[in-house]
Amino acid sequence: MNRRDMLARFGGVLAIGSFGGCLGQDPNGAGDGGDATSETTTEEMTTSETTTEEMTTEETTTEETATDSRQTTDETRTTDDQQGALAGTTFEVVNSGCGQPRSEASVAFGDDGSSVVVTGTISGANGCYTAKLANSSYDAETGALDLTVVSMAKEGTAVCAQCIAEIEYEATVSFADDGPASVSVTHSGMGESKTVATAESS
Repeated sequence: MNRRDMLARFGGVLAIGSFGGCLGQDPNGAGDGGDATSETTTEEMTTSETTTEEMTTEETTTEETATDSRQTTDETRTTDDQQGALAGTTFEVVNSGCGQPRSEASVAFGDDGSSVVVTGTISGANGCYTAKLANSSYDAETGALDLTVVSMAKEGTAVCAQCIAEIEYEATVSFADDGPASVSVTHSGMGESKTVATAESS
């Protein structure tokens, strides 16, 4: 083979190799760079979705906080109204001893109607019984005051006189402004509960 034929064949091999290299490249010229752009776009989309979710969560939290705030305000206002009307309550057992079954009470309005004094007698099953004010509720809209007095066994007593106890008490209810328009007193003891006194302010 002469030198001219060898050069011709060698040149053809070089041409084919160069052409194959061109075919191996991305026609859009992206190559590895195209993959990087795709990954960057995906990350940006993911970041956008995450930001949207965070904004939605913040809006939901804001709405819940506002709702809780309204509920708390309503509850606080109701409590303040009750405290503003009912200034204080005291209860005292003034005498106790064996006697007859009795359940009675009387109501008096004092301090120009801004306080109520209830004196009464309630029965106990034996000499170890005492009395306490179980409930005092006031309805500011109707002006009604309801009191419930109960008889109950004293704690820590072992030996008791086996007789019906007469327990005398006095309860005082004070108001910050005008007193109640009406008062109702209920006794609960000896297996029964009943209203023993009602009164209206003049």
